[in-house]
Amino acid sequence: MRRPPGPKSGFSLCAGLYPRGRTREPLGPRPGYHGPDLQDEREGRRTLPEYDPLADLYNLEYPHEYDVPFWISLAHREGGPVVEWGAGTGRVCVPLARRGFEVTAVELSERMIERGRSKDGSVEWVWGDMRGVRLGRRYRLAICAFNSFLCLTGLQDALTFLRNAREHLLPGGLLGIEVSAFSPEELADPPGGPVLCHDFTRKLEDGHLDRFSVSRYDPALQLLSMRLFYELYGPSGELRDRRVHELTIRVTFRDELELMLRLAGFDVESVYGGFDGEPFTAASDHLVVLARSPR
Repeated sequence: MRRPPGPKSGFSLCAGLYPRGRTREPLGPRPGYHGPDLQDEREGRRTLPEYDPLADLYNLEYPHEYDVPFWISLAHREGGPVVEWGAGTGRVCVPLARRGFEVTAVELSERMIERGRSKDGSVEWVWGDMRGVRLGRRYRLAICAFNSFLCLTGLQDALTFLRNAREHLLPGGLLGIEVSAFSPEELADPPGGPVLCHDFTRKLEDGHLDRFSVSRYDPALQLLSMRLFYELYGPSGELRDRRVHELTIRVTFRDELELMLRLAGFDVESVYGGFDGEPFTAASDHLVVLARSPR
């Protein structure tokens, strides 16, 4: 049975049903690209980023920190400054800033940025589409974590972002991308079609949050369409809020990601299956690729 990946709102890789003992976080609405078209930005129009309505739930939905030590270790090795593409509410970039790194966080959701700023004022927050935003400086390390890359639902969008990311790196600078890894079995619909899955329950100080999802994968387009159902309960079990959210991500596989990086001018340096530097295998939950800009 399928399990939910990182930006996976509204679809149905059933959480809690991980094969081979996996422990991956459920997918959810990942901040990053999803939002205005570049033409909208040029003409000064702003469309509502589709994860804006969930900005207040994001920290509750994704409290995990298991990947943060990996990015911190990478920053110590490469040095700063650091840019995070699709920074959300600062789950990764804020710990980096607290360890003394100069960090720029690029995010499309202004509501996410507001919450990120409230965590740490030393991060430089930039509103922008990661395909085309210009930051006016270059970095030693760039991070695109927790499935932000999968929010680029077109191949050209992905290449445009990678070229933009390369242009923002110093010669020999490093880009790290992490996405969820899927097997064909996980992406296949169960007999009878998509089903409603209970992804998780998050215990809160004053209640709990439940998420359910239904999803469908289109193998021809590699698009995973998700419908997420959120139920927020108070301390006595009373229903406080109920929301429905839809999102589509584009599943990206190892060879495809490596080829896109090379087409964008990078040299692929390392490929891992997790945050301990383990090899990438068919059983891996994560795909982590490190690539360098030309020296």
